[in-house]
Amino acid sequence: MRRDRGLADPARPVHKMRDTPLRLRSRRRWGQNFLVNQGAADTIVTAFRPRPDDRVLEVGPGHGALTRRLAGRVRNLVALEVDPALVPVLRRELEGNQGLEVLEGDVLTVDLRSLLRRIGATPDEPARVIANLPYNIATAVILRLLEERAVLRDLLVLVQREVAQRIASAPGRKTYGGLSVLCQARARVEMLLTLRPGSFRPIPKVESELIRLTLSGPRDEWARAGGALSPGRLEALLRVAFAQRRKTLLNNLARLPGPRGAPLGPTEAERLIRRAGVEPGARPEEIPVAGFITLAREWPAV
Repeated sequence: MRRDRGLADPARPVHKMRDTPLRLRSRRRWGQNFLVNQGAADTIVTAFRPRPDDRVLEVGPGHGALTRRLAGRVRNLVALEVDPALVPVLRRELEGNQGLEVLEGDVLTVDLRSLLRRIGATPDEPARVIANLPYNIATAVILRLLEERAVLRDLLVLVQREVAQRIASAPGRKTYGGLSVLCQARARVEMLLTLRPGSFRPIPKVESELIRLTLSGPRDEWARAGGALSPGRLEALLRVAFAQRRKTLLNNLARLPGPRGAPLGPTEAERLIRRAGVEPGARPEEIPVAGFITLAREWPAV
């Protein structure tokens, strides 16, 4: 995936921190690592490119490093914070900003569709997401947001660098897997900015990466394979395809359930693979995203 050199040159020093809070209380249960590098916060919002007519969902505002920079610059901004101790602080400190609403809730359990409707998201006027995601739930949050891609335009998220590499990985690499396919089938992925551990409090043990996922609607995704994908079809196929990475695609997909629920077996699996235009002897990490989408489309017709 394309890396924006202007934002992400690894040779560049990390932004010097300024106006850093002296004491930030985090809770381990939520995996909180607050962004305290104020220069990096400026860069992240610049990369987000907020516009006056934007409808924005911020996940995990924490102490408001990004929220403060977005408030008043977009049409609607909903900041969803899971920590009940932070919500009243944010509301008090950001009171008076028109179009801003701070809500308490867990992005993994909240009614996301209703929340997006609340800020006016529609297929014609999709919302945008910005987030500093806890490392332990970043993958789950991104996949949940991708399910709402019909009313979302893009996601700009801070995640563990290893997760970002898996999301953006090209075929043929050890980092390429089901997560790579699921994200790239539904979005254009860009790695933008690497942040060292010192940019956060508490200081994590790993580097973080800012990535942008520019979403394509369901129709765009289906068009790549020439037909509509049933919900969950691609996910189910990928679980089987990457279950044993050292085995060939044929060996793995022979375990796919057929029309009557029994495993396809080698003969039917080979027919499926060849119909999709894929080499049966290839290993799963060698198959491009388009190949997996075609396999998912062909699978029900076995």
